Amino acid sequence: METLYQQENPLFTLIDNYQDIIALNRELSELKYALDESSILAITDQRGIIQVVNKKFCELSKYTREELIGQDHRMINSGYHSKEFFREMWKTIGSGEVWKGEIQNRTKDGKLYWVHTTIVPILNEKGKPYRYISFRVDITEQKQMEAEFQKSLKDDFNQTVNTLENGIFKMKRDADGNIVYTLAEGKLLQSMGFNTESHHNKSPYEVFPKDIASIKLLHYQKAFTGQSVQYEIDLFGRLVYVDVTPIKQGDKVVELVGTVYDITELRNTQKQLQENRLLYQSLFQHSQDAVFTFDTKAKIVTINPATERVLGYSIENFKKKSGAELIVKEYLSIHRSCFEKALKGEPQNFEMAVYHQNGHQIFLNVTYLPIIVDQKITGIYSIGKDITEQKKIQELNAFLATHDELTELLNRRGFEEKLKNVITYSQSSKQKLAVMYNDLDRFKNVNDTLGHMIGDQLLEQISRRLNIQIGDDNYIARMGGDEFMVLCPSIDMDEEAANVATNILTCLKDPFFIEGYELFMTASIGISIYPTAGDNVIDLMKHADIALYKAKDQGRNNFQIYSAVMDKMSYQSFFLERDLRKALLNHEFIVHLQPRVDSRTRKITSAEALIRWNHPRLGLIPPSDFIPLAEETGLIIPMGKWIKKRVCELLVQWKEAGIPLIPISINISAQRFLQKDFAKSVRETLEEYGVDGEFLEIEITENSLMRNEADVVQTIQDLKKLGIKIYIDDFGTGYSSFSYLKSFKLDGIKIDRSFIHNISSQSENAGITSAMIHLARILKMDVIAEGVETEAELKFLHDHRCNQVQGYLFSKPTTIGAFEKMLVEGI
Repeated sequence: METLYQQENPLFTLIDNYQDIIALNRELSELKYALDESSILAITDQRGIIQVVNKKFCELSKYTREELIGQDHRMINSGYHSKEFFREMWKTIGSGEVWKGEIQNRTKDGKLYWVHTTIVPILNEKGKPYRYISFRVDITEQKQMEAEFQKSLKDDFNQTVNTLENGIFKMKRDADGNIVYTLAEGKLLQSMGFNTESHHNKSPYEVFPKDIASIKLLHYQKAFTGQSVQYEIDLFGRLVYVDVTPIKQGDKVVELVGTVYDITELRNTQKQLQENRLLYQSLFQHSQDAVFTFDTKAKIVTINPATERVLGYSIENFKKKSGAELIVKEYLSIHRSCFEKALKGEPQNFEMAVYHQNGHQIFLNVTYLPIIVDQKITGIYSIGKDITEQKKIQELNAFLATHDELTELLNRRGFEEKLKNVITYSQSSKQKLAVMYNDLDRFKNVNDTLGHMIGDQLLEQISRRLNIQIGDDNYIARMGGDEFMVLCPSIDMDEEAANVATNILTCLKDPFFIEGYELFMTASIGISIYPTAGDNVIDLMKHADIALYKAKDQGRNNFQIYSAVMDKMSYQSFFLERDLRKALLNHEFIVHLQPRVDSRTRKITSAEALIRWNHPRLGLIPPSDFIPLAEETGLIIPMGKWIKKRVCELLVQWKEAGIPLIPISINISAQRFLQKDFAKSVRETLEEYGVDGEFLEIEITENSLMRNEADVVQTIQDLKKLGIKIYIDDFGTGYSSFSYLKSFKLDGIKIDRSFIHNISSQSENAGITSAMIHLARILKMDVIAEGVETEAELKFLHDHRCNQVQGYLFSKPTTIGAFEKMLVEGI
């Protein structure tokens, strides 16, 4: 017990504190030692400059502390990860959150290694990171094992196809109607010198001698009429059995799938058994097929060694079994029937499944031959050829005939068969059904931007989600590309189909995560209802397709139910597209100009060139009717080239006529702007007409900037070298990122008319618009307001220092002659 003196004496208090410090230092030293031995540690400042590394870090990276301190992690960057990967990492830790992930680094001597990394931000008193501690675990060996495992899976698949004991081939008709090979694989075909690489797109006459080719071609032509064909032929010293199955789409045979079996040994065996019993014992012992004998009561008497190999039973155990014990139940009846016929002297050949010793099923092609001694049948020879592999191939071929290989959903053929059967049932039961055509919106952007491998993974994830969503009572198929079809075989009201479509759209709202990408997808859905929209497969699918295009026309991410009115709209759209293709050749396009005005002086400062279609029969077609068609068909690109040349011609005419020259802007589609030769094409046009680039302005949409960033930057730089100004049209309706405007060094923005309408009385629009004007002015960009229709709107824009405006208040888009008059005389 401490004395009162000890409690009150400062010296004792100081000693106690000193001992606590020593103990704490010892614990910290032990903790540091433990971390140094077990973890890979680094400490960086807020800019990523390395301040501290431990021994493990140096050992793994092969750099010394002196080499690492004061550097950033770029010195160990392997180049494996994208800039986006590191931007996301810094975004996470910069917000004060812990980041975890796997990173590939490079040692000083160039070797690659993987670490699982946890980065912990250290926050200051304001809650901002001022230092980061990273904990790493070496997972190089684990990543190598994963890579080896993936390679092993791929090699196993290739080996499976290439080591099939028999052969498989596919054929189709080429563009000239000739029947040609598209696939040839398997050991049997390889042994005869056949493979896909050497025989692809070759006809039988290019592969076989003329006499053999003629025989084969007759069988293939028969198969293309829709009949299954089987034949035997002597091929390069082997007797082969060929089984050809036609693959149909609807009533049309689109390809043939054939399997080839080497039956030389089987036929020789049968012939030898019949011709000379003296050869039986040798054949019996050395046959690769399972050969055994029954007495007349179906009891097994003898078996050959191959039976043990094929079925897994020892000779002793096999003799204790009866035939009925070995045969799979559903094949017992055919076994008994064929056995009885063989006892009557009739040889039998059939297929059946038997149990292997370990329990799995083996498929055999079985031949029963009567054993005749002194004119009396004393038993049955059984020769069983293992055709398990062939069965698997046949089952796979049958599956792929009606299912999509990527998603394993029904394919078009499988869906049409299912729909046909459901229609037959509905006709007798008076039951409604619904067909839904689903098209993924802008899926092409995923393939074009991220590649088809990501696109295929996305399709697989979408298929699984849709399959779960529609439930067990409905059917789903992938029709090809990004199109899916849903069949609701039994509905009472149209609203039930609408509910299913709504649920499909809802289930797609959650993002899809693929290889670090977060992808969002929507769909457009067209619905046709039996019997109002059709009573057969063709009409129901066609009308669902028409409703789908109506859904796309309504802005996508919605569904539409087919009505007869849509047929007329589809008919009009068809002829409009046809005439649009002729419009350029027939000089039916004209240019209208809309002035851009100084909001202070009300003088014309420039103009926007707008394409108009003067249809010879329908008159002026609204742009909303033909521009989407032009974008969909790709005609928007030649239309853009035309208006560019027309504007240059107009500027030359004004110069020659003494009309004051002003800049004219043209709208360029994202398709054309993203083409690598665009800037070169513009330069050549300016040079052809002798027009200065300062008189040509280009308007692009925001999505033109979101792909192929390097190409976009180069195109913008090349255009600006020509003196051309570049504006973002309809700003505020897309990504609306000022950071993009700054990084791409664009000249200005055109605020979309939706923000200008009633701006003086719409406080929300007023706030957004004034903010856009303010930010653009800070970035020293021009601001143009579109859609100005009232003096109140003009006053608001003028008060907020938006000095360029465009809209009906001054003039609608008008003819060139009317615009020239305004330009000379004023508005």
